Amino acid sequence: MNLDKIALCLKKLGYEKLTEIQKKSLQEIAQKNKSVIIIAPTGSGKTEAAVFPVMVKIALNKIPPIAAIYITPLRALNRDIERRLNNIANCFGLNVGVRHGDTPSSIRKNIQHNPPHILITTPETFNYILINEDMKPTLFNLRYIIIDEFRDLIESKRGLLVLSTIRILERIIGREIGLIALSATLHNEELARRLLSLGSNREVVVIKESTPRRFEIQVSTPSCESELCRKINELLGDQALSARITRIFERAESEKHILVFTNTRSLAESLSTLMRSLRDELGLNLSIDVHHGSLSRQHREKVEREFRERKLNILVSTSSLELGIDIGHVEYVVQYMSPRQAIRLVQRAGRSRHRLGDVSRGEVITTSNLLHILESSVIAWRVVNSQLEKEVVISKPLDVLAYTIALLVYLHPNGIPVEQVFEFIREHPLYNDLTREEFNDVLDYLTYTRVVKHEGMLLTPTKKTRLYIYKTSMIPSTIDVQVIEAGTNKKVGVLDEEYVVVHLNPGDKIVLAGRPWKIINYDETERKLYVEPTEITEELSIPHWEGENIPVEYETAQLVGDIVAYIKNNNKLPEFIEKILEETNKSLEADIIKQLGDSKTITIDYIDEFDLIIINIYGGSKVNTLIRDIVKYVLKTQYPYFKVTSSSTTPYAIFLQVQKPITPIKKHPVDIVLEVFENIDKYIEGEAVERIAKESSQFLWRIYQVAQRFGAISPETTSVNKKLLEAFTDTVIGREALKEVLVKDYDITSFRELVRKIESGEVKVYSRKYSKLQDHHTILLSYIELPIHREIPVFDTSAFMERVLNRKISVICLRCGFYKEDRVREFLKMEKYTCPKCKGATLALVKGDISKTLEIVKKHHKGLKLTVEERRIHEDLVNRAVILQKHGDKALLALSIPGVGVKDAGKIINRVLSGEDLFKVLYEYEKRFLKIKKYLKEEDREKQSED
Repeated sequence: MNLDKIALCLKKLGYEKLTEIQKKSLQEIAQKNKSVIIIAPTGSGKTEAAVFPVMVKIALNKIPPIAAIYITPLRALNRDIERRLNNIANCFGLNVGVRHGDTPSSIRKNIQHNPPHILITTPETFNYILINEDMKPTLFNLRYIIIDEFRDLIESKRGLLVLSTIRILERIIGREIGLIALSATLHNEELARRLLSLGSNREVVVIKESTPRRFEIQVSTPSCESELCRKINELLGDQALSARITRIFERAESEKHILVFTNTRSLAESLSTLMRSLRDELGLNLSIDVHHGSLSRQHREKVEREFRERKLNILVSTSSLELGIDIGHVEYVVQYMSPRQAIRLVQRAGRSRHRLGDVSRGEVITTSNLLHILESSVIAWRVVNSQLEKEVVISKPLDVLAYTIALLVYLHPNGIPVEQVFEFIREHPLYNDLTREEFNDVLDYLTYTRVVKHEGMLLTPTKKTRLYIYKTSMIPSTIDVQVIEAGTNKKVGVLDEEYVVVHLNPGDKIVLAGRPWKIINYDETERKLYVEPTEITEELSIPHWEGENIPVEYETAQLVGDIVAYIKNNNKLPEFIEKILEETNKSLEADIIKQLGDSKTITIDYIDEFDLIIINIYGGSKVNTLIRDIVKYVLKTQYPYFKVTSSSTTPYAIFLQVQKPITPIKKHPVDIVLEVFENIDKYIEGEAVERIAKESSQFLWRIYQVAQRFGAISPETTSVNKKLLEAFTDTVIGREALKEVLVKDYDITSFRELVRKIESGEVKVYSRKYSKLQDHHTILLSYIELPIHREIPVFDTSAFMERVLNRKISVICLRCGFYKEDRVREFLKMEKYTCPKCKGATLALVKGDISKTLEIVKKHHKGLKLTVEERRIHEDLVNRAVILQKHGDKALLALSIPGVGVKDAGKIINRVLSGEDLFKVLYEYEKRFLKIKKYLKEEDREKQSED
């Protein structure tokens, strides 16, 4: 091997000198024969740090193919790695090949007969290679396995299966393989080292980039001030959305080529489609496209190439471009809405300026909601200060164990002793604590389904074993359910099967294709969901493409709670948040914020108008999900006469709508919830939490996934319904699904920490009762965003105006008690807004039930003492009367909109006086109310809130 010739060849490729981590990896891998974990940011040369020493050893020792396997989690990464490695391999006189699920059969055959020195593949194909008789002999040459994106893989079942498969391979070839794991970030290095050791005496060395990646990240909530934004707003009728899109366009103009990340595929599609429509409508010279995992390989490759060639100005993407796919130099990254986790923002912002020593630049564009702003700011701060979330690794995964046993048995056609299998499995760090009972449960399942045969002390393969290995995947799939309009039999759209089976029932309402629909029935045999059109004013449940949202961790939510507490005490933002929010409006409504809970205060509010309980608690997604399920469990088992009609959680609040019994009872629902918190320690123990988890909606969703990983169901061939999923509850599948709920959906450790704080008095819990929704409730409710428009809507002013004019409202005289109910159009005929009875300028507009308001007015008129809540309502009525006298028709129309009180009416009138269209502004405020309206129960749908 001519080292000088190799060095000259590498220089021509741009490798002038080795980086620090490349020097270290050469020493540890090539000289000391150690297994290593290389932790370094994107663009630091960690791929080369892995392959340089491997290629040196292969070339130096003339190791025949297959000498090394490179495993990546994505097929797109396979293509990218092949392109990079081929050039380097040529310098060493080696060749590189790729094999994965999309590889044509002709190339597969060529690889079998002419295997490459380095084979690039995915976790799934790696499993299949082991049982391929033609390729099996070449695996005895194997010296190295490189595992890319190691953090992502160990947090997934498919990644854990890779580690089990490597152990089986080492058993088959009779020696250890050099393992090299690559990751941009890693929190728990000791856990990672233990997992990569595979339970042997293999020494694993961690190599880290000594200079951490630097980030410049700002958080913005753009305002609509530019001429471009005004034009977009004229088309969309949504000022906030228009401002956010304008900001993206402006960034693309200034930075030329930007990546825009979203958290979901549906949002990526909606945003890119909307921006393209706006571009065409306004004649903007911007090239825009979208990239995510559900798009065809041809489309993904095309947009990757076009971005590399600087032909695209804006590329909207999900996590599909989060990892190391080469798309060339990126100057700037935009995260649309909160990334929800620091690790996500590190990976995404890290795509910009990822040359060694450079500073990655990015921006989080979010809404004006206080919690969105604070969450995004906290995450940006955590990124800049390298405070990343911990890895979540499931121990003793039983679905992975089932596959491992099947693979091990298949590779021993003459049989393998059961005891030998058990001991072999237990040596793996993942299964050190595996009990004999757990092992037997999995084995019983495999023998019952005839995947393996258990005779005496031996396990032997069956006709089904090979098929099980090929057909069973650690990546659960889903089937599209066709949504059909019953009246016309026309297709409306599609939904995921597990969403339909687990979450939807006849009578529920959904939004699809921009319209609301009422569910009639689901035909599980034909996989068709029959619906009929329903009114836009109905309560709506809005489905997502994805079943699993990115959780906000407990630590992040607690920091948000700390900042809320700081604002309440100081009437300003902390300095470190101020710096991140340099271009954001920082005006704070201190009086409203003071009504919120914080990291030291949990508030339980009951809103009588909607029978709605709002628990303001900064526990993060997983802790709040657990507490919600505890409260629902207590209500169901101990107070069944309180029916929970709907529930939802955010990282900062829990929403429960209850249907009170017809017969009055002494115990108020808010007092029951307060009791739950006072006795919260009862639910720390494992058995209590497990009972609660089994009653949760997440449990069936997890069963749907785990059953696929066990090979028990296949969405392509199995007709799935709720009863089928429930039947797995007490099986080994149900036990693994329960474990996933406890680890993936709940955060037991943080829950226990919160319980400790409550019991010690460090965190106080208060309950409050309100007749109407308050402004601080709106902050909590509006954290949940409705989907953005998929296309430029045509705003029908006349139709909306007709709806407003036809709405029923009441006016009441605060002086004499006169009142009248009529439609808005009839009140607009009044020349003056004075009382027809006493001629006083004291008429106030009231929406909904007027009976309580009448009682308060009469009580005040008689000089009787009002309660604190009654005084607040009366003061609000006085303010309504004042604004009605001052602004007349404009005030009447504004106050008739659901959710609009005096303060919002004033804002509406100011915007109209500044030249905006009255009915477009009114429509914007009515849409805002729909974010709260979705939580109302059926009999409340016609009510309209005062505030």
